[in-house]
Amino acid sequence: MNGCAQPTEQDIQTSPITIEKESPPIEREANNVPDITPQKQNVTGNQPAPQETKVQKPICSREFSPQFKAEPYYDGHLFDAHFHMPPAFEEEHEENPLFFPEGFRVPILGEEITLDEILCSFDKEKVTGAFLFYMWNYNNLKQSMRYAAEMRNQLPVGVHLFLTPLELETEEVDDVVSSNAGVFDGFGEIVFYDPDREGATPDDRISLEINNIADRHNFVVMIHPDTGQETNVENALKKNPDVKFLLHGPQIENSITNLIEKYPNVYYSIDTILIRLPNLPRPSGPLMYTVSGKEEYKLKFTQNFDAMLNDAVKKWKNKIEQHPDRFMWGTDRAGDWHFDEEISILVEEFTRAFIGRLDPAVQEKFAYQNAERLIELSGEDE
Repeated sequence: MNGCAQPTEQDIQTSPITIEKESPPIEREANNVPDITPQKQNVTGNQPAPQETKVQKPICSREFSPQFKAEPYYDGHLFDAHFHMPPAFEEEHEENPLFFPEGFRVPILGEEITLDEILCSFDKEKVTGAFLFYMWNYNNLKQSMRYAAEMRNQLPVGVHLFLTPLELETEEVDDVVSSNAGVFDGFGEIVFYDPDREGATPDDRISLEINNIADRHNFVVMIHPDTGQETNVENALKKNPDVKFLLHGPQIENSITNLIEKYPNVYYSIDTILIRLPNLPRPSGPLMYTVSGKEEYKLKFTQNFDAMLNDAVKKWKNKIEQHPDRFMWGTDRAGDWHFDEEISILVEEFTRAFIGRLDPAVQEKFAYQNAERLIELSGEDE
């Protein structure tokens, strides 16, 4: 059930610790799910913290300096409703974890990124909230939950961890959540397009059991349906009317307004598919997941900025304004060069240009208020 954004994929503020590398960097994909089912374990997160290693903190501000002169730009806060946390461990060196507890580093194409740096990037973008999808270690669930609890303690208000309930029996999922109360606020991303999950649907037995657990714990459920699964999504929405479902992905984009009009418990994040090359058959993959890397992304982004912006406005403006409380923004950053500063600057400018073309009455709702409200609505019965 792990996921990043699309089937076309190629592939708070504390001091970070510095870890000596013991192996070559490992390129990770957001959909790279080991076929391992862990044994049931004690998953409580109460562990002693090691000593902190002090290092210089990064500068966490930058002036918004648009490159494309696409005024008017929205200049308010943002909420990233779709963000994949890099794995906080190296599976080959579990005895020497890369995250604990003041920050974490993961090898990404020869570079490193820390939790501090991710939160610093949020500050630069004026991102005041986020849904972070947490990838845990299949071989050491107890350790992963300890890391999640430590990470949660470092996150600022407004930034929420979602657990991806992969490879676990549903009883284990319930045990993980109950043993780590307050650490997670949702399940996700749960994908259904992955070839490794052939036959899985949003209303199959396991999915419905996960949804029931979400209902008991007041969790949001974030799913990425496959093509042709609108009816399955509807069944899930009807069977758990008190659960708030957050959907995304091109496979369901042409059905989302129909679902929104019929079911009050469904929401949709427009993230990477907001930035994609125009004049391609729909649904098409986003630019971030259809290029070979950072340099190609920068080139195609620069060459097609105006066309992509006009295409996004044509596709989404009316839908958002007709349903102003149900759509939200996100990035679907998942690893590699997605966290790069240059990419962050480009994505932010496109985002602010797009939101600036929405009716002023709905701009803040799409930018951050709907995501904040989604968490509030999910927790109303607590």
